[in-house]
Amino acid sequence: MKRRNVLAALGGLPVAAALGAGAQAQEAYPARLVKILVPFGPGGSTDIISRLIGKQLETMTGKPFVIENKPGATGMIGTIQVKNAPADGYTILLGSTSTLAANPSLYKQMTYDPTDFTTVAVIGTAGNFMLVKPDAPYKTVKEFVEYAKKQPKPLFSGYGNASSRVPAALFEVTTGVKFEEVAYRDAVSSIQDLNAGRVDCVFPDQVVGESYVRSGYVRALAVTSKERSPLFPDIPAIAETYPDYVIIAFACFAVRKETPDDIKQKLNRVIMDAIYEPAILERVKQLGFIPPPKDWTIAQCDAFVAKEREDWTRYIKLAKIEPQ
Repeated sequence: MKRRNVLAALGGLPVAAALGAGAQAQEAYPARLVKILVPFGPGGSTDIISRLIGKQLETMTGKPFVIENKPGATGMIGTIQVKNAPADGYTILLGSTSTLAANPSLYKQMTYDPTDFTTVAVIGTAGNFMLVKPDAPYKTVKEFVEYAKKQPKPLFSGYGNASSRVPAALFEVTTGVKFEEVAYRDAVSSIQDLNAGRVDCVFPDQVVGESYVRSGYVRALAVTSKERSPLFPDIPAIAETYPDYVIIAFACFAVRKETPDDIKQKLNRVIMDAIYEPAILERVKQLGFIPPPKDWTIAQCDAFVAKEREDWTRYIKLAKIEPQ
């Protein structure tokens, strides 16, 4: 068919039909498997929460949402993999405090910029535990500080990532105690060494530490959030003793900023709806996360992460942690 005949044929199509075809193309997402890339190992809070929500997204969309763990370099290995993936919404980053807030202030050479991503949904926020050995001689934060200051050498503090390292460093600055840092592959390893007496305290997120606290494997002296956790009302906040000490962690879903706006909007709505599905919401809260309002927009989610990045930059400077 000649070009003018093709144009004539197209011109004869009803406008509604043309618009309908466009709408169908937009509504096609997701049309195939979606990968949620978790830049940490299995078993941690980000892994647990991504699997929980991913399963709900499968139910809601009828398409598979597959979780892939890519740990290493405090989340940078997995995050750069999402940065290098096509900007089509089929590779989603499970973002966290480490990858999108703390890392830029902890490392001189970054393999990505947090602003390379748009946060399409915030899962929630949670404080960390301050954990000690179950038979430690101190029962409160105040007693811990008094004990630490009497020791001839610094106590050992273990950490598995930035979100557990910085709370310990900020505790030093706030209280005047001194720690000797011990790095671990992950938070679970640091908790195991705490129980064995190789370190004196660790500050893991509540999701990772919950089972160890409830079983008595370790003891929680306090939480790092401003107020006590609804799940652990008997565990005080450090802020009750040191009002200036408050630090939280977050989890979110993000995609490359070049991803089409209609796909970002679709992800924002479907993920927030998934989080607020009653059974999922209850489980999210059981894991220690406090989700934002259901109607949070992409702009609100993005602004929240940007503010957390500012806060963590300040925390790291206060803690005098030099970028590596």
